[in-house]
Amino acid sequence: MNQVQEPGEHVFLELRARDAWSQRDYQSARRIAREAQDAAEAGGDDSARWNMAFLQAECLKRDGAFQDAQLLAESLREDSLTLRYPDLAARVSTFLAGTLQGQGHLAEAAQEARHAVEMASSAADSAELHIGAQHALIAALAESDQIDDAWSECLRLAELITPETTAQTAGKAFWVIGNVAYLRRDSQNGTLYHRKAADNLSPSNDLDLWARFNRASAALRLAGGVVEPETLECIERAEMAASIVGGSERDKLELSLTRAHWLFLTGQYDAAVERLRPICQTSELLASQTAAEAYMLLGQALARSGDSLEGLFQLEKSQELFRQSGSPDREAHVGNLIEDLHRSADL
Repeated sequence: MNQVQEPGEHVFLELRARDAWSQRDYQSARRIAREAQDAAEAGGDDSARWNMAFLQAECLKRDGAFQDAQLLAESLREDSLTLRYPDLAARVSTFLAGTLQGQGHLAEAAQEARHAVEMASSAADSAELHIGAQHALIAALAESDQIDDAWSECLRLAELITPETTAQTAGKAFWVIGNVAYLRRDSQNGTLYHRKAADNLSPSNDLDLWARFNRASAALRLAGGVVEPETLECIERAEMAASIVGGSERDKLELSLTRAHWLFLTGQYDAAVERLRPICQTSELLASQTAAEAYMLLGQALARSGDSLEGLFQLEKSQELFRQSGSPDREAHVGNLIEDLHRSADL
């Protein structure tokens, strides 16, 4: 005999799911959200049903299951509520852009993010949604080496930030603008916008976000050749926060990669190799463009340590991964590194 759902039971389950989310227990949050979704559907509450399905997708993404998160979000895109309300469509497309980027599908991520921007623009009271969609578009463009286009979108994003924008949303916006500035080799504006981001993002509000911001800030500074005490402070803050919040295996690998990059740029090549080898051995957990960065650093560190032949092998892996992810500028950069190594080592 089927159990009859009590009226309003889904509300209690939703609260439990969100509490598990806030505790970063994403597996429990997803399981309870599924129960809440079923209860909401039985009770005829479409809004709660939709929100609990979306929360399940968010849990999958936080756990590093990007493909599963993508599949669930794609099913939500065809949901009757999503088709009816542009704000929900914007949320789904923004989320999908992130899952696609996380799998290295950069062209598709940019396309999905453009759709998110379009949907957010047509939604009522969409300032926060529009900023989130714009953020996703910039990230996808920057990762695919379309830096000039990404900067143009940054200028549009900056215009969306007003005194009414929440501190966390403004912080995320300043964060991505700073990222692109660093990629343009504009360290002055990169540092300026990342400091603005730090002023708006609070570790007491979201320690996980604070950890990811500091890691990303350090990674972009290092990519721009900014090897300064402030860069090391970002790495150490990220490591401290990560030691508290934990995070997925992907999060841990990305943070370790940032520390390895610091070791490489400060001339500690053997230590960099020691840290990079296990990252590359589990590179299937990373987005293809991130794995490519790890192999590139490993190849360079090996060459600097005197093992040019293995260094060349790792650089060739990096070049192929950048090609697969659709990052032509970085693919060409690695190609130049390979040519230089051939000449210098007479291989």
